[in-house]
This record gives sequence, structure tokens and C-alpha cells, in this order.
Amino acid sequence: MFRNILFDWSGTMCDDMALTIEATNYVLAQYGRAPLDRTAFREEFQLPYPDYYAVKIPEARLEDLENYYRKAFAASTVGVTLIPHAREFVQWCRARGIRCFILTSMDPKAFEEQARQLGMYDYFEHIHSGIHNKEHYIATLMQQHGLVPEETAFIGDMQHDIRAAHCAGITGIGTLTGYNNPTQLAEAEPEMTVPHLGVLQSLLAKCPPPAADRICLNGLELHCHIGVPEEERATPQRLTADITLTPPCSFAAMGEDIARTIDYDALSCRLASIAKAEPTILLETLARKLVTCCVQEFGATHAEVELHKYILPQLKSTSVKTVR
Repeated sequence: MFRNILFDWSGTMCDDMALTIEATNYVLAQYGRAPLDRTAFREEFQLPYPDYYAVKIPEARLEDLENYYRKAFAASTVGVTLIPHAREFVQWCRARGIRCFILTSMDPKAFEEQARQLGMYDYFEHIHSGIHNKEHYIATLMQQHGLVPEETAFIGDMQHDIRAAHCAGITGIGTLTGYNNPTQLAEAEPEMTVPHLGVLQSLLAKCPPPAADRICLNGLELHCHIGVPEEERATPQRLTADITLTPPCSFAAMGEDIARTIDYDALSCRLASIAKAEPTILLETLARKLVTCCVQEFGATHAEVELHKYILPQLKSTSVKTVR
């Protein structure tokens, strides 16, 4: 199981091949080149596209190519659709706390329009679009987000995606829903190739989740007015809390960056203030307030709170435990 997944866009998450072929043929026409049908396009088109056009139309300037592409995209009536299983896969990733990113060569404005139209834009933690050479850029992406290679995969439909993954030392996963045919994609030697993301989801679901790093606050003292009888709530009493947190990223990804961990001193003070703020009847109610704070205010992806109360003389303590 991976903690982080990078996604290509065209051919991996959305089917825009008809639109891309139309735009490519418009560009070719501007330079007197013959149009391509779908078979010819898949056989010869490669990324990074500046390298492709340097061979196909050596006299073309990159700026002109991009302007022609934007014009063709804006004028086209060809529809773009979400590839089956794409939405379900990113929803599955979100439910499991897997961080998701986009790495695409598509023009940033065109990407945002497509992704928002398809209802996919908000599934990704960060968008890296307009990247002409993913092989050169991917190390920057990994460093920017503190991603650990052993915890990260890049899913794409073209050789360039797999080669970019290998440049970063991460797992390259090929999907056969897009621009490269199986033979072409195999030449890049992906660690895994799947017919579509639904199959990948089924395979990953069978993998045990990686052991999560934990932060523990042991024996945190809280003072509050709590208890079912009113007379019990009249006097503050001492509770203790044992708290276990899963931070928003692994310790390996965190490094020495304090901003990427949980400030447990600030958290301890905040939990103490919640306990003290108002009288509470049930220990269970207070436990839910505390665990919610850990997740919503301090970014824990998982939290466990066990509260101990020392009110009955015949018991060392009574306790409740809640998880979120």
C-alpha cells in the first residue's frame, strides 16, 4: 500500500484523446503536415511533446505550438469524459488517507477547466500542470511535498510517466486506458500494468496498510466539572487522558520539519481548555470532544483518546475510549 500517489491526467483519469488528436491535427495543418488518424497518433506521439514536435515540425517555436493548441482546445466541440473507475479510485484513496497529486503536461488553465467540469479538481492535494518534462520535474515535486520514494507511486498511461517515476526512485504503474498501447508502455518497464484503475484498486485493497507512525500523549492531566449528579459536577476533579495520534505524514517524510508534525504541547493545552470550558455530564461526551479536536484542529489522520476518572474508591479508575 502507498501513502502517496501521483496521477497523470490525460489517458489516466480522463479520456481526451479525440480532443488531443483534433488539436494536434490543427497544429500540423498550420505547418502543412498531413493529419494523423487515431492509430497513427498512438503509434508516434510521445512526451515530452516539445521533443516530439522538434522532430515532427523542427521549425515550430514552442510558444506558437502552445498557442495553436489553446486555440484548438477552445474552439473544439469534442467532449471529454472521465475514464471509468477514476472517480471511485480517488474516493477510495481519500477514504484511506492516501495523498493524491496531479502531474500533467496539460496547460494549467485547460486542466483546471476540465477537472472542475468533471468534478475532480478537489480530490487532489496539489496540482502540478503545464510540466513539459516530468522526468526533470518530478524530483522537485517529491521534495516540495516531502514524499518518500518507498511510499510513493506514479500512475500514468505513457512511457514518459513511467520513466519519470523511475527518475524519482518511485513505483511506476502503467494503465492501458490512454495514449500508449501495451507494447509501447511495456518498453518503459513499469513495476505494474493494469487495464484500468478499478483493477488497481482491487489489488491495492488486498495489501495490508503500511504501519503508521504514532505520537502518544500519556497521562495528560485534565481538570473539569464532570459527573451525572449535580453535586459531583460542583467540584473540579482530576482526570487523565492517554492519547494516540497518527500524524498527517510519516516520520520519514517529516524529517526535521516541525510544521509537518503535531505540536503536542499546543494540543495538550487545547485539550485542557476544552475539558475546563464547561461542565460535562458524561465522560463519553468529553472523550468525543477531545478526539474531534485532535483530528479537526491539529490534523491527525487518526486519533484515539482514553479518559480515566478516579471517583469510585473500590476501583483504580474507570475509563472510556473513543477513536476517530
